[in-house]
Amino acid sequence: MLDLHQTFIQTIDQHSAAIDRICRSFAGGCREDREDLRQEIIIRLWTGWEGCRGESKRFTWLWRVATNTALNWRKQRSRTVPLEPLPPYDCAEDVADREQLELLNAYVALLPKPDQRLLRLYLDAWKLAEIAEMLHTTETNVQTRMGRIKEKLKGMEL
Repeated sequence: MLDLHQTFIQTIDQHSAAIDRICRSFAGGCREDREDLRQEIIIRLWTGWEGCRGESKRFTWLWRVATNTALNWRKQRSRTVPLEPLPPYDCAEDVADREQLELLNAYVALLPKPDQRLLRLYLDAWKLAEIAEMLHTTETNVQTRMGRIKEKLKGMEL
């Protein structure tokens, strides 16, 4: 059986890409800021590791802690550093036409921040049930919000 430390390291390694996405989303293009945020997230995950009650999947718990840490990090920095806009969604491997990707990013930037985050989770191919669990809401609520976001996008003009 793996000890606590080894299990933690394996979990961080397994979900490293998700942590990186959160860091990119909150820290933007500055590599040093992304690294600082990543360290802060890992510290918070480690300090709460033993207290993880197992009420949800370990990844869901990890995502919540990472997102809340990133929100707090951004809030603290906003007192001294002006916030940068969210970086564009980069799914170049999924979208063959670069112009369509740029257009998608332009439309997403027009949405309110909570809608942008929900849409990015959706575009990252998370299932509605997983998104609902991450956002502490119901699957029906996520489905309804996605429907409203789609309607907003249909009615937008650049």
